[in-house]
Amino acid sequence: MLVACSFRTWLPALALLIGAVIPVSVAMCATPATQPTLVVSRSIGEGPADTRYDYYWKLLDMALRATEADYGPYRVEKVDLGGRHEEEEVRALEAGDKITVLVRGNVIGLERRLLPIRFPLDKGLLGYRVFMIRKDTQPALNKVKTLDELTRFSIGQGAGWWDIQVLTNAGFRVDTGATYEGLFGMLAGGRFDLFSRGVMEVGEELNRFGPAYPNLAIEQNLMLHYPLTRYFFVSRTPAGKALANRINEGLERMLKDGSFDREFNAFKASFEATIHFKKRRLFRLESPFFSPETPLARKELWYDPLSER
Repeated sequence: MLVACSFRTWLPALALLIGAVIPVSVAMCATPATQPTLVVSRSIGEGPADTRYDYYWKLLDMALRATEADYGPYRVEKVDLGGRHEEEEVRALEAGDKITVLVRGNVIGLERRLLPIRFPLDKGLLGYRVFMIRKDTQPALNKVKTLDELTRFSIGQGAGWWDIQVLTNAGFRVDTGATYEGLFGMLAGGRFDLFSRGVMEVGEELNRFGPAYPNLAIEQNLMLHYPLTRYFFVSRTPAGKALANRINEGLERMLKDGSFDREFNAFKASFEATIHFKKRRLFRLESPFFSPETPLARKELWYDPLSER
């Protein structure tokens, strides 16, 4: 039997129904865009002219952008720490003082102090090292055939750089300088013979410092290798862990959609022709700092420039 209901009869029920549906609808329509903007702070390094990390900072921006729809808006701020020593930057991140993310080599001591995002940003290319030299040193280096012969030449490094122990363990005499920029002047002035540089750094550095020191050049025939890549690092705090999760998720999405490899290949192409990997005599060194947690099993994360040698 049909029961006739007047408007006044079912209006209260309708009001209750609408009251229940509207909050759900509003919640479903809420987007990450309504969330507060995440501010990510990073150091400008040795100064505005220091472009060694531009590739890595571009990857950070891409990773954050890749997760914006899920995590909300973000803003990356550049912080001038006054050209602080690398150790001071690490301490600043540990203390939550001014910066929230660093790019550093995957050394085991740093991985214990900070939270590493174990995604090798340069696919291990940082471990391939060539030398900045004085031009008049090249004839003597042309005669080098063994590591023992190479260790007769002194190497310059920055004070506190962890590479110092790798090089001294291999038998090199290492002279240190207080500042990154000052090392080029020390080399030009004959304070040491070789300045070990990452293959992705040396060409740009010669362009930058060569006009001031015209007797500098890239050594033509030799190369060192020890296991090394760069990671993003954050603090071991709840906020740091949340940031690490977002950055890692963004990088994995980039790997899956191909944008990471496209960026890496463009980066590699910018220096590969200058280095001539396969024409160089390679000396492999052991590193006491290599972490057993490095994701070596994920072959898609690594690149071997000598694989077809």
